[in-house]
Amino acid sequence: MLRSIVAVSSRVATGARALSTSTVSMTAPSKAAVKEVSKDKSSARSNAPCINRVEILGEVFNKSSRIAGKNGHDDFVLFNVATNSTVENESGEAIDRTARHTVTAFGKVADAVEAKVEMGMRVHVHGRNYMGGRLNENGSRTPLKVTIVADKVEQVAE
Repeated sequence: MLRSIVAVSSRVATGARALSTSTVSMTAPSKAAVKEVSKDKSSARSNAPCINRVEILGEVFNKSSRIAGKNGHDDFVLFNVATNSTVENESGEAIDRTARHTVTAFGKVADAVEAKVEMGMRVHVHGRNYMGGRLNENGSRTPLKVTIVADKVEQVAE
């Protein structure tokens, strides 16, 4: 016990902080704060590795559709996957929730999805989050939408 107290004390003395979910603020940083953090490009933070990975396991709930790329860009395939989770409400009752995910596939992954993935099939999707909107004909942007860009799509045995 004494050893762990000393270890915590030494971390506090060196400036390291323990993480606690009860003290984490879920508010978005201001634009000024983001600019302040990223203004010094020579800092070690700008070269730090980042991770953008997503894995979902769920059921395909619509037929995939191939969409022609604009301005010479490659075609891509869109499909949707539903995932289920159970949460507890205030009274302790279990409530089922369904989340619907839009998945985009390019290249060979798109070809495989179009050929093999069918509605009702259980799939495991490996990919990354992408947040973007489209530019309309009048020059305005559509609202931002989160999609998953698939690197790999596997059929899961039922």
